[in-house]
Amino acid sequence: MPDAARHVLLSGEIDKACPFLKIYVLDGGMGAVNDLIDVRVDDATSEIQELIVGLSEAPRVIPTVYGYDERGSDLYARICDLETYYPYRTEWELLAGNIDSICGLVKRDEIVELGCGTATKSELLLRRMSSLSPESLRYVPIDVSEEMLMRTSARLAGSIDGLEVWPVAGDYHSGLKVVEQRPEASRLFMFMGSSLGNMSEQKRHELLTGIRSAGSRGDVLMVGVDFDKSQSALETAYNDPPGHDLWHHFLTNRLACLNRLFGGDFDPSVFQSRLNYNTEACRMEAQIWPKVDVTFTLPELNLRGVIKADERVTVDTSHKFKEDELDELLDAVGMRIMESYEEPSVKYALLLVEMT
Repeated sequence: MPDAARHVLLSGEIDKACPFLKIYVLDGGMGAVNDLIDVRVDDATSEIQELIVGLSEAPRVIPTVYGYDERGSDLYARICDLETYYPYRTEWELLAGNIDSICGLVKRDEIVELGCGTATKSELLLRRMSSLSPESLRYVPIDVSEEMLMRTSARLAGSIDGLEVWPVAGDYHSGLKVVEQRPEASRLFMFMGSSLGNMSEQKRHELLTGIRSAGSRGDVLMVGVDFDKSQSALETAYNDPPGHDLWHHFLTNRLACLNRLFGGDFDPSVFQSRLNYNTEACRMEAQIWPKVDVTFTLPELNLRGVIKADERVTVDTSHKFKEDELDELLDAVGMRIMESYEEPSVKYALLLVEMT
């Protein structure tokens, strides 16, 4: 937090709901950053159990959450600048090109973003919405990386006049529980980057149910959605172009993260990587595998095992939707598409989804 910050107790309805929270007000009359709400302790047990199971039996899986430490988040931000990677660029263009229409449809008091990262896209929306209303705007970013979360919060509050930032460190479900306990407000939820596709069918349903529970009738979810397309188009977008190795380091960074967190001894340099499109499941599958047999230990988890040469370890997936499938999913959780901004050339859409 900047040296110029000073503590001021909250008052009013928010103070009654969260009586021990404090707020940092940045000198210079810009925004404010509330003390971090950290609910990651509750997350750890389920995440660790999922990791232990994933590494203990074939087919092996490392949960996606271990890819988004500070280094992983930075690598992904650099991937988004690759010319071949269309999701980030397309979503940005759809947001920027339709910002006036979006602001006209989503006049809200509070913006809740799941997996904020660097919040580059949400910053565009926050600036425009803040400029259109004399009232202060509340922003609730949720992310598992505390470093990224606080850096992003300080940057936004230091540059957007009247913005109140309430950072929450935790996974989506625990973060939404915090939102659900906050005072009632008119809310826009943001889930950008086609991240809905990174979940299993069951977890997609659970997340949308959690968002619906944290929201109220008439609240809106803005979500990026990538639709099913050709295998060649997807595998070109999701692998390193010639002369680059960002995807490779992003995927193998899972191993470095496990070493740091659990005292492990993985050697990422002996692993190869590739993302392939499973046409039957409509899913990109990111896998790493060692060139030789690898014996690993994670002492803090009391876990030891052997990954055979060429044995695939899945570290990420990205589902590509069919339109009728998405409509059925939203209807099942009490939501409907109110507006769709689409880029037909790559079959990607930025959706405004209303809670019914």
